[in-house]
Amino acid sequence: MRESLAGNRYAKSLIVLSIEKNELDAIYSDMVLISETIEHSKDLDVLLKSPVVKADKKQEILTSIFGKKASELTKQFLLLISSRNREALIGDIANAFIRQYKVIKKIVVTEITSAVKLAEDQKKQILHLLNTVESSSVEVIEKINPEIIGGFIVRVDDKQIDASISRRLDDLKQNFSKNPYIADF
Repeated sequence: MRESLAGNRYAKSLIVLSIEKNELDAIYSDMVLISETIEHSKDLDVLLKSPVVKADKKQEILTSIFGKKASELTKQFLLLISSRNREALIGDIANAFIRQYKVIKKIVVTEITSAVKLAEDQKKQILHLLNTVESSSVEVIEKINPEIIGGFIVRVDDKQIDASISRRLDDLKQNFSKNPYIADF
C-alpha cells in the first residue's frame, strides 16, 4: 500500500518527535492499532474521509475510539491532524509511520506465499536460503494461496522469488508453445 506524500511527511515528523520524547515504541504500537482499526472498519475510514462531517465531531470520535488506548502524544497528534482538516490522511500517516519505523529498527518484512501452511522449520529453511542479514530482524508474513499448487513465493522489499509449481507449469506451457518442431494449425 502506498502512502500519500503528505502522509509520509506527517509520519516523519511524528517519528522525529517520538524519538525526541523517547516514545518511539509506544507510538509505533499506537500507529499499528490505528492502522488496523481503520483497515478493519470501513465506516471509520469513510467517516474520516467525509467532507460532510465536521472536524469537531471527528475529533470526538477519534478521542472515544483511541482515547484510552493511545499514548498522550498520539492523542495530541490526532487532534492536531484533525484541527488542520487532514483526518483523511490518518490511515496513510499510520502506515507510513509503521514502514519508517521498520526501516529505523532494521526490520526486514518477508512475505511467504504457499499453497498450504508451512511448518516453522520450513519457514526457517526458506529464510536461511535468502541469507537474511544477521544485524536485522525479520518479520514474516505468511499467506496461503492454493492456486500456486505447491512450492512458495517469497517477497522481500521489491525482490521476488517464485518457486511455485504453477509458475513452473506456465514456463513449460510457454516452452512448448515455442517448439519449432510442431506445426501450427
